[in-house]
Amino acid sequence: MELCELERRVLERVKPRVEEYEVVRNAFHRIKEALEESLRRHGVKADITLQGSIAHDTWLSGDRDLDVFVLFPSDWSREDLEKKALPILIEAASGIGVYELRYAEHPYVRVRFNGVEADIVAGLKLDRPDLAKTAVDRTPFHTLFLEKALTPELRDHVRLLKKFMKSIGVYGAEVKVRGFSGYAVELLIVTYGGFREVLREASEWRPPVVVNTIGEKLTRDLIRELKAKYPDSIIYMPDPVDYKRNVTASVNAKSLFTFIIASRCYLRNPSTVFFEEPREPSLEELINAVRDRCTLFLIYELRESLPPDVIWGEAWRVASTAQRVLSTHDLRVIDYSAWSNDRDTVVIALELENCQLPRFKHYIGPCLPHEEDRIVSFLRKHLGRRVGPWINNEGCLESIDERRLIDAVEIISEKWSEFTVSPHLKTIKPLVTTPTLETLKYFVSIGAGLWVRDFILKTPIWMEKCIF
Repeated sequence: MELCELERRVLERVKPRVEEYEVVRNAFHRIKEALEESLRRHGVKADITLQGSIAHDTWLSGDRDLDVFVLFPSDWSREDLEKKALPILIEAASGIGVYELRYAEHPYVRVRFNGVEADIVAGLKLDRPDLAKTAVDRTPFHTLFLEKALTPELRDHVRLLKKFMKSIGVYGAEVKVRGFSGYAVELLIVTYGGFREVLREASEWRPPVVVNTIGEKLTRDLIRELKAKYPDSIIYMPDPVDYKRNVTASVNAKSLFTFIIASRCYLRNPSTVFFEEPREPSLEELINAVRDRCTLFLIYELRESLPPDVIWGEAWRVASTAQRVLSTHDLRVIDYSAWSNDRDTVVIALELENCQLPRFKHYIGPCLPHEEDRIVSFLRKHLGRRVGPWINNEGCLESIDERRLIDAVEIISEKWSEFTVSPHLKTIKPLVTTPTLETLKYFVSIGAGLWVRDFILKTPIWMEKCIF
């Protein structure tokens, strides 16, 4: 469990300084005072609590994000939380700083002031976690569990693992990342006992992975129940406060395999590179990298305000559907990705094998012996084409025809509605563009520079440390 010199240096860099603790402490007191005043005005009693990584003392320097949970009486309904609690939160936030209404399982308020961002969330004050109706209701029990399970030393190990995961791009349970939540990281440290201990375990993982966070209480029946409840998961981590909940349900194959490979590489060749996040790219470097490649971007401008998770979910759906649909038009998609600014812009990136199709397409039909209707159908469809149909030396029907469209940009511009199938994007025709200097400058200006860099260059910096 002891840290090496490299890890101690990284920890010194990522552990919050005394003045940062003072900033978040003052911010919480300011929010608490505003909420107490608002609750008094409305004649409502509720507990104002600090949750999340700051409450667990596992947060990283610079990440001054507060999770303030206002816990209302347990007999309040979901409707009460939206109609009675939410106005109280909004009233309090309006007197603190710039705020916005956000949406998850139910609405909450995000407020920014003095370099701090705080999510103010309404939930129910419950006696037992099994009474929880939402993730919000369950969260205070996570905090109680971690207060007992985490020592000061383990909290520092959590910080290292969080920084490691952030740097390799697998930290965050939101749809944008589809990786490990902060709570999942904390449970990994509690379960395995340290930063490198987690990496050693992860380096041996083979999906489907089961992380035993509950000791002897993890039975075969419970594992079967978790797999039945979460059939799409590839890693299972029962929640110690709710055994039938999979903490890592959000983790997709890319995030899991990235973590496994990076863990192996770090253990073989430790380096600070594994704790460094990518820098903004050189546009000239990107232009050179895409030369003679077929890289395309589809830009969608949203017409309505939506929760970020909805936007990201629809963006990923369009991207994956595009890969499948474009293959039916003979465009092979090698790689795809999605990005959004969480508000009004979605960008889909596609890497194609070729941007130009051959002028002529070769069709191979049924071979003898085959049902007459299939043969007649092929003949009916292909008679009158540019060449054929004819019977080849193997007794199969063939023909050749000239393609109407051969340019990938033209094909995508015409067929966009076939893959833009998500509810809020399906009526929006995307702008299809190539990575010109102007396009890349635009992406940097809207905050997509690092995403574009990763998509174009593809190989993460840390991967160079896997070979030595």
